Amino acid sequence: MLMQGQSLFSSDQALLTTPSTKKLVAKYASSMEEYERAFVKFMIKMSSISRNGNEVRLNCSRVR
Repeated sequence: MLMQGQSLFSSDQALLTTPSTKKLVAKYASSMEEYERAFVKFMIKMSSISRNGNEVRLNCSRVR
């Protein structure tokens, strides 16, 4: 849907405005396997973020 300009969110559609992100969208749209591999990799990377000096929100509508 995104590649056809039918995204639900304007932030998703914005991914098509620069060549580098448009290339990533095309790559992951054409290969669910590539998308899943990258998703797992970066979820693991995000899980290693510590709270030391960083803001981690448990509730996105407020800061603790």
